Amino acid sequence: MPSGTTATAPTATPTSVAAPASPPSAHIVDRYIPYGPTRLAEMAAYSLRHYGTRTSRLTPSAVVLHVTGTTSVSSTIAGFAADGPDLGELPGKCAHYLVGQDGTVFALVPTDVRCRHAVGFDDQSIGIEIMQASEGRSSGWADQQILARPAQLGAALALVRMLQARYGIPDDRVVGHAMVNSTTGFHDLLGWRNDHTDWQEVDVDVFRSLLHSRHVGQDGGHE
Repeated sequence: MPSGTTATAPTATPTSVAAPASPPSAHIVDRYIPYGPTRLAEMAAYSLRHYGTRTSRLTPSAVVLHVTGTTSVSSTIAGFAADGPDLGELPGKCAHYLVGQDGTVFALVPTDVRCRHAVGFDDQSIGIEIMQASEGRSSGWADQQILARPAQLGAALALVRMLQARYGIPDDRVVGHAMVNSTTGFHDLLGWRNDHTDWQEVDVDVFRSLLHSRHVGQDGGHE
């Protein structure tokens, strides 16, 4: 869940997950949002205020996992494309990738361009939104639905593996939005902090454990 929307508290993580034995390669569909000169300039100005350097360029060294809070692909992409103010500042929030529940991965923003998706960490991280409705339930509950959905989880794992190989990102730099404030490199010149609880550390630990596994969760569910 990008910056600007508060989620509820987590619950316990599952003891096993429904990831496929051999997660497939991510099926990536280009659905790039408008990110022209105006938005690039807005991102550069935001970066100057919050990170001390006027640039919209990104050299990724981390990945942040998010939960959308909705299952509508079209409305999520439209919201990112709108470039409306978030927390009173432009540019609007966005993410680099969106992972659908059927395992389709949508590429929304090039990974060499910064997105506003995690306060204090936009200058170094790729944002991945994973489709899941909150339905008034806890963030931990929402994380667990994703961990128990084989096609979606397999695609998310494949996408992160690809990004790790491309940019040399270690497992401990694959973090959840809830973990950003305590992650090495977090900084914000205006003192902003994240208030999100999506992808708690206990759930991210499960996700990380699957990044190099090929024989997990074949029971089709979790306990």
